[in-house]
Formats: sequence, C-alpha cells, structure tokens
Amino acid sequence: MPFDASPSASQQLGRAHTDCALCPVQTCLARCGSREQTDAWVDILSPRMAVMPGAGALFNAGDRLRAVFSVRGGCIKAFTVDADGNERIRGFYLPGDLIGLDALADGHCLATAAAVVPSQVCVAPLQEMKRLVRRQPELAQRLIEQTSRELAAALALSGDYSAEQRLAAFLLNMRERLGSQQAMRLPMAQRDIGNYLRLATETVCRTLKGFERKGWLSLEDKQLRFLDVRALYHTADAVGLCIPPDTQLQHAA
Repeated sequence: MPFDASPSASQQLGRAHTDCALCPVQTCLARCGSREQTDAWVDILSPRMAVMPGAGALFNAGDRLRAVFSVRGGCIKAFTVDADGNERIRGFYLPGDLIGLDALADGHCLATAAAVVPSQVCVAPLQEMKRLVRRQPELAQRLIEQTSRELAAALALSGDYSAEQRLAAFLLNMRERLGSQQAMRLPMAQRDIGNYLRLATETVCRTLKGFERKGWLSLEDKQLRFLDVRALYHTADAVGLCIPPDTQLQHAA
C-alpha cells in the first residue's frame, strides 16, 4: 500500500518513531548538518516504516507525491512497467538516499518504489519538508547535491558502453555508496542488475565470472570481495561514474 499521509491505526503497524541521534546511517540528510538542523528534521518526520519485498510499494508511478523517504536500512528500487508488463528499473536507493526527489517538479511520481530486501525508511511529509527547506537553505543545497548525483548516474549509464564497462562502473559506484569497503553484500539479484544496466542476466553472470578469472573480484552468493579496484576502475573509467583510485579508491593489497 502506498504511503498515506494520514494513516489509520491499522496502517501504523510496522512503524516506529525516529530518533536521528541513534541512527547508524552517517550519510543521512539529518546527520550532515548541525544538531539544530538534525532536531528540525526529526520534528517533521512521521514514524519510520518497514518495507518488505512483495508487500506493496512506497508509491506507484502516477501517484501524487505525499512524502519523501530516506532509506534507513536495506535497498529500495524505482521502476516502471512497460505495455508488455516488463519491469524497467530506474535506480537503486541505499541507506542515506532520499526517494521521491524526481517527483518534486510536478508533484507526481515518475516510477514505483518498492523494497528489494527487507528495508526501513524514514518518512518526511512533503509539505512539512518544503516548509523546512524554506527555513534552512543548507537543506536545499543537500537536496540539490543528491539530485545531481542521480542525474550524473543516469547520464553516465545511458552511453554506449560495453558490458564490462557498465558492470565495473556499477560495482564501483555501489562500493562508494556503501562505504568503500573491500567486501560488501549486494542487496539485489543479478537479474535486477542486468535490468538496470540494460544487459541480459546471462551477460551479467558471464561478465562477473570474467572479472573473477582476471582476479579483480570474488563473488560467492551475493558476497562480493574487491581484489583489484584499480583494474576495475580502468575498465569503468570511460563511463565517468566513479571516483579515481588516486583520490579515494584504494588498491587492494
């Protein structure tokens, strides 16, 4: 069921009050400013929501946007469905990301947002957030920064690149967004990665195995370990989505 700005008691099940000071997500909008800004953000939040795969959407394509959602845990995907019933993934949202910014222009959601894995989101009612932005220009700046990152990713991956270039760029971008660890667990399945990158699932699987044979990474189930970040970056460099190794990424020992 999409978010209702005035939920009934039964709809409140699975929701909990939000305390940003206790939140483990350091990249969240509320954690990037002063304590006063964090408190102002907490004051506008509705109770946070648990979102389960297959249990409904935060919102559907065409809905009027009633709230912006901040991912507290898990992974949310945004997608549309074509005339033949095929899902087309537009993006993945990870902890700290805001969902719904692309609907701010005309107020209608451009895609459906649903959980990839069991997830939690914090809920900022749209009108409350707009009032807060008017009081805190710094918040508006951070909204612009995330919108810019989403636009950059969309433009980068829309180019005519090889499967190796696309997949290497995607994996490195995920690594940066998840904290630049040498190992991470991919929240999405290979078929979803292929859908997003406009590659066949078989192509994603074959390309990942090729990266493993080259000694660039290892993958068991969804647990991915980066073994040669620099080689992956050189493959992905043309896409223009990833931060160069010499400035942030570290070459694995």
